[in-house]
Amino acid sequence: MRRLPAMLAALALASLGVLVPATSAQADNWACNDNYEAAMYGYMYAYDDMECHGGALGYTSSWDSDWGNSNGPFRGADTNNASSILNKGSIPVQFFNGTGQDWAGGYACLSPNELYASNLSDNYFTSGAKLNYGISSHRWVSKDRCSAKSWAT
Repeated sequence: MRRLPAMLAALALASLGVLVPATSAQADNWACNDNYEAAMYGYMYAYDDMECHGGALGYTSSWDSDWGNSNGPFRGADTNNASSILNKGSIPVQFFNGTGQDWAGGYACLSPNELYASNLSDNYFTSGAKLNYGISSHRWVSKDRCSAKSWAT
């Protein structure tokens, strides 16, 4: 008879784990993981908030040399507004803090093996400029187009 109260107490404690909300760090990882799982294969996504929150600024399987103009998959207010990014493609995405098809200036890469960069505030372009709220264009590239210091994590 003593086993029944002990078992009920154990079940009550276990059920608390289901009712208590997860920490924000755990929830944040779940958001990026969930968004990655839901993302279309061959696409990159950019989010206007850290940890893949706030909705996608945009997503594309192509390139865009100016996120601030009215052409391409990213437009107008999308420029300099990304705080997290993900890559569900098969090759790296190279992000730039400049615009134009000369692809000059600082850049940062996101490998398909990295899946996503959930907090761009601690990442930098090769020029030294902050990646957070700094992306103005992107393109898909081969791995050899990205230097060792350019990988966003």
